[in-house]
Amino acid sequence: LHEDIGVGGQNVYDASGPNREDNTGTTTASMLKDIGCAHVLLGHSDRRNRLGETDDLISDKVRVALDAGLGVTLTIGELKYQRNWGLALRTLKKQLSAAARSIPVDAWDKIVVAYEPVWSVGEGAVPCSPQEAQRVNAYLRSWVRENAGDEAAGRVRLTYTGSVDEKNAASYAGLDDVDGFVVGRAGLDTNRLGSIVRTLASSAASCDSGGQNTL
Repeated sequence: LHEDIGVGGQNVYDASGPNREDNTGTTTASMLKDIGCAHVLLGHSDRRNRLGETDDLISDKVRVALDAGLGVTLTIGELKYQRNWGLALRTLKKQLSAAARSIPVDAWDKIVVAYEPVWSVGEGAVPCSPQEAQRVNAYLRSWVRENAGDEAAGRVRLTYTGSVDEKNAASYAGLDDVDGFVVGRAGLDTNRLGSIVRTLASSAASCDSGGQNTL
């Protein structure tokens, strides 16, 4: 692979309770590191909502991953009823603050926070509007600033994931607090993924701040 392409895993073993030590059948952080992975995805809505992973468990996994030298893409997001009841930001704050307990103040450059409004995910789902994605990510950056400092807020990368495709990527890529995407279904097609990558590259090239976009 090109040196600019990093490989990551989609989960590490359950770090709490009976799985605190290595167990047969689990994939550990050290295993991912040994095969050349640089990152791991944690907190995806499928694992939170279908497999019952708690905020505390995900926080424990963040600690294990960072200790192993892996970067972490932390996915957080609200369900439809939470948004309808006005609980979106409260839900995101709860999820992020739990994970942050395991993030040293000097390790935020190893963290990518992926905002995943669960109601906007899946085939036929309606994406979150760019304006709302910006509002939410600006809130998340302000939370990091207030709780971990200005340097951490500048180093953490905030991304959006929720039905991103080659048709709508440009509307998110230029937003101040959207540093990139976590791409789902569109990423399975190399042509569509390539289009999204080119959109991010074009946005980064035109950004006066020289910020880094993430895919």
